[in-house]
Amino acid sequence: MGDSMTVGDAENLAFDGLPVPVVRVRGAVLRYVNPAALEMLEADSPDAVLGRSILDFVHPLDRVRIAKRLSRLEDKARRYRGVEMLIRTCRGELRGVSISATAASLPEDGVVAVAVDITRRRMKTYLRETERNVVRLFENTTDIYYRIDAQGKLLMASPAVERILGYHCDELLGRDSSIFYADPKDRDALIEVLLRDKRIADYEVRLRGKQGQLVDVSISSHALFDDEGNYIAVEGVIRDLTERKQLERRLRVLATADELTGICNRRVFFERATAALQRTQRQRRPMGLMILDIDWFKKINDRFGHLGGDGALRAFAKAVGSELRDVDLFGRLGGEEFGIVLEDCPVSEAQTVGERIRVCIENLRLTPREGEQLRMTVSIGATACQAEDVRIEALFERADRALYQAKQAGRNCIRWEGGGG
Repeated sequence: MGDSMTVGDAENLAFDGLPVPVVRVRGAVLRYVNPAALEMLEADSPDAVLGRSILDFVHPLDRVRIAKRLSRLEDKARRYRGVEMLIRTCRGELRGVSISATAASLPEDGVVAVAVDITRRRMKTYLRETERNVVRLFENTTDIYYRIDAQGKLLMASPAVERILGYHCDELLGRDSSIFYADPKDRDALIEVLLRDKRIADYEVRLRGKQGQLVDVSISSHALFDDEGNYIAVEGVIRDLTERKQLERRLRVLATADELTGICNRRVFFERATAALQRTQRQRRPMGLMILDIDWFKKINDRFGHLGGDGALRAFAKAVGSELRDVDLFGRLGGEEFGIVLEDCPVSEAQTVGERIRVCIENLRLTPREGEQLRMTVSIGATACQAEDVRIEALFERADRALYQAKQAGRNCIRWEGGGG
């Protein structure tokens, strides 16, 4: 052996003949394993495990706990007896072991550990822990976990079904799943895809809750088959999309509406006005366009502040909107300027609408501050579509010139250019 043999080397030779697994670890790295330990780890040779971290073989459930104890052992803080853990062998098998370990007499010799196979006992504990974890997850998940048999009867539903659909899970067992779908055809389509693809992910559908409320959800599930390949059930997860759908709707509104007044914003107004002009010319029907400008709006802001001005703009938009048809296009062009498109509306009727709006605003009374009253008037420039108009900009240019004329005429009036006046 030579004079250079260390105490650790001599101990290793002694460990080789022991019938129980023995390992030596330094810095969590395996430095020695006896034949019994190789057999326990299902390693073909020492080279398959030496130099690897012992934590590579420890199950994730136990890894943090064992790492802490190893660190304490190497600091000679204490020795451990009967520490149970799950390990995974080189062949991927799970085994339960009980470890007794102590720090070697010399620091360079690391930690010596002896293992006892307790797979049956440890696996029972592991299964109980796993079952508790699964039950806890099942009961506390915000999504609905469900299972439905081949006949469409509900076999299982997690408690989240009460929050999302309003049903207590117990009252649903055995009931036909078609009661949940706003449209029964959606269930048929989902089952058809499942039987074809065996699974489905993020399938968006609308369900109906206990009180009749409609709920947008996403379904991810997979089909279950028996040993003979017969379809027996489907299980999966239902995720509530209510908040996401509400956000999508809000974003769509923000993309098309003026944030302050809620009516069309400038971009959308021009797009829809262009489409209206194209329909008008194609169908050879009358159309009017108006630009409305609140008179002396800067004075309103100066007197009542920007909050008072914002309130005035909202009140103005509401008042004008009440004088229009549902089919009429109404939008805010910017600041205190608004636009109206009256599709399929003869000039005489458009004149009446314009005057009605002017009178409505003249009679509007607001109280931005207690004891103070705000009154407004509006100047309107209007034009009617001409046969030669191919671009909406032509109508805007005429209406803008008419608006200038209304301002020059003393405000609180309507002026037309290009028909109607």
